[in-house]
Amino acid sequence: MTRSNKFFLMAKTTDSMHKICILFRILLALLLVNLTNVGYAATPNTSDSPTITLVPAWVKPVEVEIPANAPADKVSQGVYYLLSDRQVRVEGPDRHYFWHVASKALNEKGVERVANIEIRFDPSYQTLMLHSVSLRRGDRIIPKLSLAAVKVLQREKELDYLIFDGSKTANIFLEDVRVGDVVEYAYSLKGNNPVFGGRSFGQFDMQWAVPVHKVFARLLWPAGRELFLKNLNDTQPSAVHELPGFLEHEWVGREVDGLRVSNDAPAWFDPYPSVQWGDFKDWAAVAQWAVPLYQVPTQLDADLRTEVDRIAREFPTANERLVAALQYVQRSIRYLGVEVGAGSHAPNPPSLVMTRRFGDCKDKTLLTLTMLKALGIDARAALVNTQTRRGILDQRPSPGVFNHVMVRATLDGVDYWMDPTRSPQAGELKTISQPRFGAALVVDSASQDLQRIPEVAATLYTRKMLFVFDAQAGIDQPANFTITSLMEGASAEEMRNTLASENAEELQKRYLNYYARYYPGITLKSAFSVSDNSASNQMTITERYTISDFWVKQVEKKRRQAQIEFPDMLSYFRAPTDVIRKEPLSVNHPMDIQHTTKVLLPDDWTVKPESATVKDPAFEFTNSMASTPRTVTFTNRFRTLADHVSAANMGRYAANLKLAREALGYQFSRAEPNMEAASQ
Repeated sequence: MTRSNKFFLMAKTTDSMHKICILFRILLALLLVNLTNVGYAATPNTSDSPTITLVPAWVKPVEVEIPANAPADKVSQGVYYLLSDRQVRVEGPDRHYFWHVASKALNEKGVERVANIEIRFDPSYQTLMLHSVSLRRGDRIIPKLSLAAVKVLQREKELDYLIFDGSKTANIFLEDVRVGDVVEYAYSLKGNNPVFGGRSFGQFDMQWAVPVHKVFARLLWPAGRELFLKNLNDTQPSAVHELPGFLEHEWVGREVDGLRVSNDAPAWFDPYPSVQWGDFKDWAAVAQWAVPLYQVPTQLDADLRTEVDRIAREFPTANERLVAALQYVQRSIRYLGVEVGAGSHAPNPPSLVMTRRFGDCKDKTLLTLTMLKALGIDARAALVNTQTRRGILDQRPSPGVFNHVMVRATLDGVDYWMDPTRSPQAGELKTISQPRFGAALVVDSASQDLQRIPEVAATLYTRKMLFVFDAQAGIDQPANFTITSLMEGASAEEMRNTLASENAEELQKRYLNYYARYYPGITLKSAFSVSDNSASNQMTITERYTISDFWVKQVEKKRRQAQIEFPDMLSYFRAPTDVIRKEPLSVNHPMDIQHTTKVLLPDDWTVKPESATVKDPAFEFTNSMASTPRTVTFTNRFRTLADHVSAANMGRYAANLKLAREALGYQFSRAEPNMEAASQ
């Protein structure tokens, strides 16, 4: 179910909770080729100029096989991938990664795709070595590699999320590529991010969203060094061979079909076969690795000491001090990540963050922990993944599982999960919404496992709306339409952030046009007003409109009709795009939406009370109608009960959504025998 009503359409993803603060950015150079990095300590490289070298002697040659027929009906973008060859060699604190790709252009679109090669790397600790670039045209092999053809560009693809990581791309724009050509290239990356302290970990994906003729993965692991493997989604065990000083692990897939997953599947759903490997034994080992990164300084600089003393002086209780420290970091330290080299994983000192007045999730978390410790509040860093969320429970332990960090504070035995990167939050501790990231690794020497983040009242998305159609002026007169929306907790914070970033006039225009889809004669009576009760983290928005054609003439039927629409509630019941599917459907959860609609009539009206209830494992919907002589009241409530719908239950879910849609909507009708004569 998608958030598609007017409030969700207006809400932007500017809240920094949704910024992908890449706490543990695993080998940026390989993001384009679906490989998680391996890490270990090494002397940083400062050269951003690639070199041309021979293929390293340790690499096992893998020939490109060109099948007689390509599965043209299954490929995407006109490209058929013939070979994905990935090999990694780990030796002591060193690591060398080799990548070999071959792809065939099946049409003009495919030519556009294969003719431009882009390799991403971080020159602060990685060396890029190019081995070969060539075209295969029939029986001919045409070399295409020269340093003059390589353009190294600064490519900050995360700047939209206010993250500067210093990565670069080596771009090779091939000339004279034609339909039917095979583009083949190979390169190596040597170097590592020293933040991992000599440890290595990574992942080989054995299936893509598009077909691949041959998938080959190889890991050379030092003999006698403990290695932990996890095969996901029916990945076959590796073939293991003993080599001098190493154990060789190989995985091979042939004629691997593409596997596409709908965009509306839960982020934690990952059906792709893969193998995860590394030398982190368990989550305790990962926590131990992270503990030194989040050591709180023993002394505070003058500016920070002044702020801590102010909070201690102005707020007498621990609850108030926790909120005050969180709000200070959210308001006073703007979000910006400078994550070059080891800075992509290690937070900056709080004194530097205070001087800069900016920081990313790591910086803001360590600053918050420092303030809370000085205020006598127990708090720890908590590593999470904002995308896969509870999906980390299925992963094998490594720092690469996480992409974000926040704070877990404990008061009187109760845990509170706080995100300092969010837009400023208001209210008391119990009313501030808490992130719904599913599970976390608390950075503490005592941590042994992931901790589930419970769904408490503060995580619930609630909205109460009152719609009033005032038609008391008469059946031939316009009706006043007033909407009052009360938002609490997460929904209030979302709307507060929207109002801070949106132009109010444009926002009102979009609200008006949203209802104009259902009432074409609607006009703005006055601009919406806002009442923000920050103490209780509640916000009320009131909209005022006039509907000139509320009572619509039906000349042929000699009657007037007024249709009561429920667009805001209907938006939750839109049918999923794909009902017949293999993957589950994501549902926004937990939500509790309550709508009351009052119709004030010009005279007494006889209305038969009605009610309906629709129950599904994923949601519950109730609808009722009651009346007094001149007022009809509709009460609707929608509550989610689960965060997803399984593929097996999609038919039932779609049917129940249809029942809910059909339960909404009502029409008032009054006969006018003389309408035809009056209309002439």
